[in-house]
Amino acid sequence: MKISFIVFSILIITNSALTQQASDYFPDQTGHMWKFRITPLDSMNNPVFAESVFRIDSFAVVENYQGRLANIIPTKIGPLQTIQNQLYTDSLFISTEGTTGYEYFNISRIEEFLIQIDSLGLDSTFSFVNFFTSLQDWYSTYRFAAPVNDDYTLVSVDTTVITYDLRFEYVGTRLPDETIQTVLGTFNCKKFLLQWKVLYFFLPPPFPPLELLTTNDSIWIAPDNWIVKDVIPANNIDLSFLGFPPFTIPGLWTEVTDTVTSIGDEIISPNTIYLAQNYPNPFNPSTNFEFQIASFGFVSLKVYDVLGREVATLINEDKSAGTYKVEFNASGLTSGIYFYRMIAGRLIETKKMILLK
Repeated sequence: MKISFIVFSILIITNSALTQQASDYFPDQTGHMWKFRITPLDSMNNPVFAESVFRIDSFAVVENYQGRLANIIPTKIGPLQTIQNQLYTDSLFISTEGTTGYEYFNISRIEEFLIQIDSLGLDSTFSFVNFFTSLQDWYSTYRFAAPVNDDYTLVSVDTTVITYDLRFEYVGTRLPDETIQTVLGTFNCKKFLLQWKVLYFFLPPPFPPLELLTTNDSIWIAPDNWIVKDVIPANNIDLSFLGFPPFTIPGLWTEVTDTVTSIGDEIISPNTIYLAQNYPNPFNPSTNFEFQIASFGFVSLKVYDVLGREVATLINEDKSAGTYKVEFNASGLTSGIYFYRMIAGRLIETKKMILLK
């Protein structure tokens, strides 16, 4: 019995050592910067380099966000010629706990696409913006200790669109580790496959649903660097049996690059001024603004409607250096697009938000 206990203890210690923590893959210090080239892929998955854009992410601060201790990463996307001078327009939120990497899903990057879908008037009783807004939350996206090639469901929601009974699923899979070469060096990466699936219940259960759409997002995560490569192949969709014409969703190839230069002074640090995207967004009726100022000075934060009329003054006074959060309640306003503007020192920045009631 004593020998068995010793062997069992050794196995536990060995397995614990082999199970890498999610935090081992995320940079230790704020100020870390990621530079990416994002290249569209055509219907045959050929890169269209002429349409490449660049993305800069900057690890700003570690703070509580929507119930979790989060690594907050302001991000911006633009052409090579202007990306260095652009302001950060959005934020990413990553949290690590044990062997799991959590990611906060929000619709800020796809909201214009969803608004366009809603504008088609396909179903007056269903809003894609409202539906995906309801899914905004933390998800255990990257499970480093998950068995290889085993799927795990992150979201599964049933709904009805234009009389079609659909299921939206968000599924993750840990794939075999893979060594890749990047401009930052060679890394033995953890690799994940993330899939959004749209399933159609052509016949009621127990008959299985038909798979209408699946997006395949392969992600490589390197030690101390987090994501260094992200590939989404083009998706050719044929819904002719439902009366819709075939269409293609272009793919994207995202990979770290050293092309963007001379941006060291843009790192978001305690000595930097920045205004984050409001959260949640869209919202009803309240949302939050977060900003950081580097030194004592006058700060103005106001809200305007689409006609440029001021509808609220949230801050209009001197503030000490630091990070601030401000809640805005729009219960007295109507649904629509609004803008908020912050003036602090030399920074004048305006961002868009959507009120949905």
